[in-house]
Amino acid sequence: MPTTFICKPWLATTVALLGVFAGCTTPPKTETAPVTYYPAPPLPPRLQFLVSYSGEQDLGGGPSQFATFVVGKEPVRKAINKPYGVVLHDGKIYVCDTGSSAVDILDLRTRELRYFTSVGEGKLVTPTNIAVDHDGTRYVADSARGQIVIFGSDDSFRGAIGGRMNGPGRAHSHVMPVTTQTEVNPDEAMKPTDVLIDGDRLYVTDLKNHCVRAYDKAKRQLLFTIPRDPVKADAKSKLFAPVNLAMDTQGRIYVSDLGAFRVQQYTADGQHLRQFGQGVGDRPGEFARPKGVAVDHEGRVYIVDAASQVVQIFNQEGQLLLYFGEMQGTAPGLDLPAKVAVDYEHTAMFASYAAPDFQVEHLVIVTSQIGDRKVSIFGFGHKK
Repeated sequence: MPTTFICKPWLATTVALLGVFAGCTTPPKTETAPVTYYPAPPLPPRLQFLVSYSGEQDLGGGPSQFATFVVGKEPVRKAINKPYGVVLHDGKIYVCDTGSSAVDILDLRTRELRYFTSVGEGKLVTPTNIAVDHDGTRYVADSARGQIVIFGSDDSFRGAIGGRMNGPGRAHSHVMPVTTQTEVNPDEAMKPTDVLIDGDRLYVTDLKNHCVRAYDKAKRQLLFTIPRDPVKADAKSKLFAPVNLAMDTQGRIYVSDLGAFRVQQYTADGQHLRQFGQGVGDRPGEFARPKGVAVDHEGRVYIVDAASQVVQIFNQEGQLLLYFGEMQGTAPGLDLPAKVAVDYEHTAMFASYAAPDFQVEHLVIVTSQIGDRKVSIFGFGHKK
């Protein structure tokens, strides 16, 4: 006996709706977005804008149109609020969201966005920057708590470094005044704004005490500060308002100094080497609000300027090579940028966004604190 299909009117309507909302009908034609390169043609391109994320919908996840139709109301869509620090680890983008007092975790594999907030002793107040160790341990610089808050890969609270500050605080709200203190007390309150992992050491920028603190990672004990004497240091090596950190493949440390409009370079033990930046200003090679800093494997130094809203790239001699992100209102435009990070482990996950004739060597990730492109991904590379 032949099979008979019975289609009742309500069923036919539901099937039709399923086709529309699930995308079973012929999709509308869409134009291919123009490729944005830096520098602009006719110069050979070295950087391509790939994609940006501001919420779960940009990952391709979140509630579908059909789910919205069935529920009958607009669902809550997870979004990034006011990002600062960012790191890409094991297929996940970790974003310190100072506006939500949380770490936003964007899973590139599952296409989900999860808010990590913690409670009790591990409660975050103003998470500014984050570093993730090889085993998944997370070190969060919370400038309002005055501590580096430590969590395991399973979200469990593992402890904290630093004495807690009294009263509320905001990340980089103002430059802390220089005190007459001649040395840093290990138990004194600090205002950490960034944290860097280097083997068995942790480096922490301390905005309150105008230095970088070096800790024994396992013992969580202060080893020394950079400069060794924050107050008596000479003008060349002094830090006024250290806010962000980076390290190159040779173990040299880079510190962005918001109060001196420059980026300082030191050895791992704190010996001053050189500075990047030609003084305060908004011209190429100058800084007005230097924040995020990163270094790639070739020694190129990437420095965010939140005032001019660009990322400038320098060589090791301090010469400006390129800057990008200035085109506001376009896909790659940066809006109050804060952090820059370099990643070599996840280029394959973004290969589909690259132009067919452009080879991506590594990723450059930049956060914007406002606007509709909170986390922008660029590919550094060359024409094939």
